[in-house]
Amino acid sequence: MTSVPAEHHYAQAARRHFEDAVYLHEDSRIQNADHHFGFAVECALKSLLLRHLGATMGPKKVGGKPSIKPWVRASDGKARDFGHLPAIWDDVALMLHGRSGSVLAGLLSGSAPFASWSVEDRYLDGTAVMAADVAARKAAADQVLRLHQQVLLTGVLQ
Repeated sequence: MTSVPAEHHYAQAARRHFEDAVYLHEDSRIQNADHHFGFAVECALKSLLLRHLGATMGPKKVGGKPSIKPWVRASDGKARDFGHLPAIWDDVALMLHGRSGSVLAGLLSGSAPFASWSVEDRYLDGTAVMAADVAARKAAADQVLRLHQQVLLTGVLQ
């Protein structure tokens, strides 16, 4: 049996969460739509980290267990994990900084629609979720997912 790489799982999860978010948004269930838009972006960014930005799911120590999060070895030798939004948005923007023609870098550096998004909000009552914030996150998620799909088709991070 062959092992399916993590970047494939993240790519599929990104699409699935995005489709669910759109469905929920169209049904005016903005609190859950908001959360799925965030999960979709997070998964797409992790897929790109693994495919094009040198991240791995491998063990951090020789003979250790595989990681549960994508990570890279920083210049100081320490492992740098990539977790949830909003931090991963900024982390990927920094990793892309200076790459010529990076459409994704422009998108990530030019806005911060997930700055107030938190994975922990899944435990809250949803009253703090504003329709305008969800609309901005939906638009950003749509852009990230379109760029992600283009990368999957062309094999080139633009």
